[in-house]
This record gives sequence, C-alpha cells and structure tokens, in this order.
Amino acid sequence: MAIVQDFAHMLAGAMVIGVFASLLTGVQCSNGGVCYGMIADDLPSPSEVVQLYRSNGIGNMRVYFPNAEVMEALRGTGIGLVLGVANEDIGSLAACPSCAATWVQTNVRPYYPAVNILYVAVGNEVADGAAQSILPAMRNLQGALAAAGLAGVKVSTCVRYDAVASSFPPSSGVFAQPYMADIARFLATTGAPLLANVYPYFAYSGDPGDISLNYALFLPGTTVRDSGNGLLYTNLFDAMVDAVHAALEKAGAPDVRVVVSESGWPSAGGTAASVQNAQTYNQNLINHAGQGTPRRPGAPVETYVFAMFNENKKPGEPTERNFGLFYPNKSPSIGVCYGMFGNNLPPASDVVQLYKSHGITNMRIYNPDPRVLAALRGSGIGLILGVANEDLAGLAASEPRAASWVQANVKPYHPAVNIMYLSVGNEVSGEAAQSILPAMRNLESALAAAGLGGGIKVSTAVRLDVVANSFPPSSGVFAPPHMAPIAQFLARTGAPLLANVYPYFAYRFSPPGDISLGYALFQPGTAVRDSGNGLVYTNLFDAMVDSVHAALEKAGAAGVRVVASESGWPSAGGAAASVQNARTYNQNLIRHVGGRQGTPKRPGAPLETYVFALFNENQKPGEPTETNFGLLYPNKSPVYPITFR
Repeated sequence: MAIVQDFAHMLAGAMVIGVFASLLTGVQCSNGGVCYGMIADDLPSPSEVVQLYRSNGIGNMRVYFPNAEVMEALRGTGIGLVLGVANEDIGSLAACPSCAATWVQTNVRPYYPAVNILYVAVGNEVADGAAQSILPAMRNLQGALAAAGLAGVKVSTCVRYDAVASSFPPSSGVFAQPYMADIARFLATTGAPLLANVYPYFAYSGDPGDISLNYALFLPGTTVRDSGNGLLYTNLFDAMVDAVHAALEKAGAPDVRVVVSESGWPSAGGTAASVQNAQTYNQNLINHAGQGTPRRPGAPVETYVFAMFNENKKPGEPTERNFGLFYPNKSPSIGVCYGMFGNNLPPASDVVQLYKSHGITNMRIYNPDPRVLAALRGSGIGLILGVANEDLAGLAASEPRAASWVQANVKPYHPAVNIMYLSVGNEVSGEAAQSILPAMRNLESALAAAGLGGGIKVSTAVRLDVVANSFPPSSGVFAPPHMAPIAQFLARTGAPLLANVYPYFAYRFSPPGDISLGYALFQPGTAVRDSGNGLVYTNLFDAMVDSVHAALEKAGAAGVRVVASESGWPSAGGAAASVQNARTYNQNLIRHVGGRQGTPKRPGAPLETYVFALFNENQKPGEPTETNFGLLYPNKSPVYPITFR
C-alpha cells in the first residue's frame, strides 16, 4: 500500500471480499438452474437456501433426494424442481409397485403443485448391476404418478457422460450399455427428457494435451470439425451434448430432449481448477445455454450448474468439494492482506488459524514465506502469492530464474496450498515498472512448463494513480504506457488486474469539501452522477473501481476482471483516521461487496476484495497511518469489533 495524494480516483467494487468460488453475473437463466447438494455439515438452512435462489434470480433447483425441509421451503416460490430418487432406493422401487406408490404419496403428492416439481430423477449416475433396476423403477414411479393424478410430472434418470461410447466426433456417439437404449425408448413414449451430467472439466483435465483449455471454457480460438457430418464446434460442451443427441438417435429416440442435469468447473483442488476458470466456465455456460448446439441449433439446452455450495463432506478428489458458486456462509470469500512488517507478530500457524476461526477464506502475502506456505497446506484458504519488487528485474531478464522461482515457491506447495494468483510486484513505479510485463511473461511460461498453467493466474498489483482522469469514473484511462500491454496480457491469459483501492487517501488528499466523509465511508446521503454515462454512485469505492474498469476498456481489455487487492482505513495517525471510522469503513466494505450488487458499471458482478490488513505492523515505513491499518493487534486482540460472516 502506498499513499496516493493526487487523485480522487473513483473505482468500484464488485462483490465479495476475496472472490467467491464463482458467483455469477446474471445467474438468472430461463434454461436451467443450480444443483443443491447437501453433503456438508456447515450449510445454511433450507429456507435460507431457497431465499438465496430467489434473491439471485435462479429459477430452477435440483435436489438428490426428497428432503421435507427443502420441499416446505419451496412451497409457493415457483422454483422448478428436479426431485431425485436416492440410488439406494431404486432396487425396492423397481421390485415393488406398491413401494413406488408409497414413495409418490410421501414425497410428491403432499407438495405438488405448490412445489413446482418438473421431473423425478430416478437415481444419479447409477452404474454396474444396479443400473438394471433403473427402468423398472421408472416404470413403477410413472404408473404411481398417473394413478395419483400427477402425470404432468415427468420421470427420467441422470446418467454419467460415459454412458456414451465413441463420443468423438460427436456424430459417432452411441450408448455403451444395452439398457440405455431401452431407457431412451421409454422416455420417447412418455415425452420426458434424458438427464445427462456433462463436465468439460473432466474431459479436459483427463486429456489436456489434446483438448485446449479455451475450448473447454467456451473461449474463442478453437474450431473442431465433426468428420462424420461436417458440423463445426467452438466449445467442448456442445460437442459432448451432441454426442448424447447422436446416441439417442441411434437408439431410436431422436426426439428425446437432453437436459444437462449437472455441469460446472471446480475452483480449487486439481488441474486448471481455479476461481478464475470456474467463474469463466460457469458464466459462459449460462450465456451460451440458450443458443442450442450445432446438431440442435436454436433449441435451448436446459442446464443445471453444479453446485450451489462447496460441500465439505463430499467424498472423492479435492475438486469434488470445490464446485460451489457459494461458500456455505452464503457469500463470496473474504480476503485479508497478511503484512509482516512487525517484530511482534504471532507465528504463521497461529495466523492461519485466525483466518479460519474468523471465516476469512482468502489471504494475500507479499513474498513467498516458507513458514506461511507450510501453514496454509490443506487449509483451503485461497492465496495471492506476491513476488517481491526487488526480484522483478532478475525475473524479467532471465527465463531460468523465473523457472527456479516457480520450482522453489510454487511447485512444492500447490495444490495443497490453494494459490490463485501470483502478484508480480506491488505498486511498482518509475523505471522499475518496465520489468513488470517481462517478469509476468516469464513466470507464466514457467508455470506452464511446471504443469501449473491455467490453474494459477499471473497478474500485478497497481496503485490507483495508474489511472488518470478518474473523475468522472467513465473518463478513467491508464496514465503510464506500460499499463495497456499489461492489460492486454491479462485479457489473453484470463487473469484479473489487482488494484489497491483506498477511498481513505482519495478523501484525505482531495481539496476540502470535494469528497464527503460519508461518501468515503459507504454512508447514505450522497449521490454522484457520472456526467459521461449517467450512472449514479453512492460511495467512493464503487466510483474508484469503475474508473479502473473504464481504463481497461480503453486499453482494449474490457473483459479483464478487477480484484481490489487492498482496501482499508487507518484507525490512527492522520486526518479522519480513527477507530470509529476504520470500523465503519471496513464493516461497510465487507457488507457491500458481500451483497452481490456489484458496481454501477458492472452491476451484479462479483468483486474480489482484500481488506488491508490483518495486523497493525509496527515496522512499516512511512507516515503513522501506515502502521495503523490492522484489524487486530499483534497479540491477536481486535482493534475494533468486526464480522466477516
């Protein structure tokens, strides 16, 4: 952090303090919904979850078994429901028509139509010998629904994608097992869709040499021609869905619709599993689903994003616990900067425990400290790992040095340590700034060579005085010439720009009367209109973030996300620096970015934000405010009360 004296920069924040495992802009989608998995011990109540669906405009839900609390919470909401039949119940439902009738009387009849049950999904990814029970169970449940006067509820099953053999090219798709053809023909007679779980992530991570990451993420640059029919594919999702369409046609059921009952991308835990990739995939999936596929152009694909929450008890690989759009606390992750300019700070292991006990899900550090990295192993805390400013020149000049840096500071820890970004320097200025982009390129190449390409994004953290003409926000433009090439590099790699956003300094060093204290502190009573585009700002933080968005657009990098890599307010040491103001600013910041409203220029878009800083640092250079940004004293007691949850 540095003191910025020459701006009233206006930049805006988007959500969450620290990013959230992928909250989406405009999750509203008429062509599907979000899966509500419950394999966790820390989830909010069903009534809170249903409210979360409604507040985010999520129109449909999938659950994996009938839960009475969920069903009651859904009454009268209009949310469409895919109601699962637990795998362990399929055998009895297949063998016993009266059992199927009881299941319907218990789990459907009391709720429908007050609960908008669209489909009953008979099992999820049932395999091996148990799969022989799927179709008899479907027939018995269909008969039970008809007998109960509920024939409008369709019966289907959810299949794993490997139910399709010979899936490339898509036109060669055929069902691998004979029972699937029988199920397909049953669906054709009842008018129900086939539910298929489609995961480009697993196809890519299993074969990264043959499948490009961009093709899996719906990013431009790849076109694949189906040699069987000449159709062109620009993304892996469409190709996978069309392989299912081809299999249905070969089974004599060409009119059966495919519903993608699960699709998503993990934010941590495996190859290319990162917050950035998860956000990119899920947002692009939602944007794309209404367009149809090359084999079914114009026919929207009803699609369910997996999943609503990270589920901490889900078995399997670490990725399985990291598909959530939300953390169980219902908000995007909260980040706090861990500065270490102090001779009285607690050990790193205690600090990591503090993050966990306060529900702080992301951390930023300014250099690769082995003690901190070791303490973070297995914690799940997302990390911005800093590259020290003094190392930039060497990393810029030498590819082998960049490779050595990655081998020493990243490879031994990732993925046990959830490293999200490398921040190549912090507020680098003057002639040294010329080394930023070459160092970023060398580190990006070193990560790829180490097998870590795509999963860890390379960026840099900038002071807000890199933006000139920041008022009104729409006039924002990068001042130093090195910034536009950096922005274009970030656009190419899918990394965000890290920006240190301090309304405190904008307020303090502006001419008296130009900026009100309430406006800087997120307090009501001030509305500022941007004369360039008519947008109205009610707080300085949003205005500052949006000036960065404007500068990125002018640099040809409109799609680059802004991460507020530092923001805070000092509790002592300067004008308007007080415990009360610091508490007001930081608590309001957490509430604001956690409220998912985004900024006027990016409404609804999540803004990953990191509070500066965890501790008061008694050896931090500069004026007295610099040693007084901490939320905690070094003895771990609070400077003032604040909550992150």
